[in-house]
Amino acid sequence: MTEIIESFETAKGHIFGDLLTTKAADKQLKIGLITLGFFEYWRMFPNTLKANVTADMTCIYDHLRQVLKEDEVIWPGMIDTLDAAEAAGQELANQRVDLIVYVAGTYCPDYMAIQALEHVRHVPVILFNTQHTNKINLGTNYENILRNSALIANLQLAATFRKMGWYPDLKVVVGSIQDMSAYKEMTTYIRAYKAYLSLKSTNIGVIGHVFRGMYDFEYDKTMIKGTLGPNIISIQVDHLLEQFGKATDVEIEDIVAQTKNRFNIVGLSEDDIYKSSKFYVALKNTLERFRLDALTLLGQHYVEQKTGTTSYLANTLMHEEGKYVVNTEGDVHGLIMMTIMNRLSGQVPAYAEWGEYDEELNALLMVHHGYANTEYATDRSTVKVNRSPEQWGLQGAGFGFEYTLKPGEVTISHLIIDAEGYKMLIVKGQVLHIPENIPCEEITAIVQLGTPIKQFLAALIKEGFAHHCIIGYGDLTEELSHVADFMNIRKVIY
Repeated sequence: MTEIIESFETAKGHIFGDLLTTKAADKQLKIGLITLGFFEYWRMFPNTLKANVTADMTCIYDHLRQVLKEDEVIWPGMIDTLDAAEAAGQELANQRVDLIVYVAGTYCPDYMAIQALEHVRHVPVILFNTQHTNKINLGTNYENILRNSALIANLQLAATFRKMGWYPDLKVVVGSIQDMSAYKEMTTYIRAYKAYLSLKSTNIGVIGHVFRGMYDFEYDKTMIKGTLGPNIISIQVDHLLEQFGKATDVEIEDIVAQTKNRFNIVGLSEDDIYKSSKFYVALKNTLERFRLDALTLLGQHYVEQKTGTTSYLANTLMHEEGKYVVNTEGDVHGLIMMTIMNRLSGQVPAYAEWGEYDEELNALLMVHHGYANTEYATDRSTVKVNRSPEQWGLQGAGFGFEYTLKPGEVTISHLIIDAEGYKMLIVKGQVLHIPENIPCEEITAIVQLGTPIKQFLAALIKEGFAHHCIIGYGDLTEELSHVADFMNIRKVIY
């Protein structure tokens, strides 16, 4: 008998009419490389110029393939006539490239570049202004002058773009053909674009709603789809509770055993550990059933009362596994930010709230309910599992982690929509070394900033960002700035 197709809201099977059956896989980008030389010059210096310029362009192609290992670089060869430009543009269009790296090997009239680019006008362009070396050769000759005349072509072409209204956000990178910092700059931009593109196929589930009174977290699903990219899918609480009821003892006991083996558990009963492990099974099965990539859950009150526990063990294990990104309190914008930073760094970032400041250290105390990747702990052997200090109607102690984050460079971020539209917060900081965990039954961090702390807080409050923040290890400021540009939203950088 043919299965009747129903909505995921009511279907009992695993095929839904309103969700894709197969989740989109991470996409390998196709990077189109356009390289130009001018046919007029070849006959002027017939023995060496074309060969040398082709060698320069080949060097660029080889370096791009080396640094873009996960993606494909498509090079249709040297363009030196209008026919070659047309053929290259058609090939890149047929290959459905996602981004163009444009390189002039000599001066070249702009009509050839435009002929090729007209076929792929919908994708971003990196204009790589390059030359053979990073030094001026005082003993040069005119052939070498032509070999290094790309700047003339690029200024002319960029001016033409401005006049035509093409590529208002043109990315320009300057460096010699062997300048690895230039390739790093390009890969940073490409990595950010890849993260941005991935959002368009990202499914974010929302169970419950935004915590009552947290207006800074309120969102519009249409605005999110149209500006930021993800699909927001409302999941009924009953769907989670159904999975909670269906979790098998075999699945639960496996998580119980892992939890007891890995963590120093203080003051929790067997029942507390069992229910938290059961919640992990339920949450994971919910994510898998509805083909979600990320999920935010309002745990407080209803869900905690019905399950008798918190989501904090489940969230922590999922952060460590890295397959799903999860948070709480209905913070959809924070979840999107976590998803972006996860795509950029390969690790799920920590989720926190702004706390008290220290003027002498020029630092802030960051704190939030007990879940985050325990690899971020200063000393994993001191990670403690205890009760949830905030009780929202659950029977029992709940489940929470206590530790302080390890030292290192971090990027702090969040998203919010205000009367002028979306904006992204981007802050560079340094987590300070704290030798002993702060004993507050929560996850904490002391983050030092570059801006004077009182000045920073006054500006942050006046700017109007959410009371949560996302903390990712490493300097992601440049990538996040590019992502904000791709979204065409404002950015506030400290």
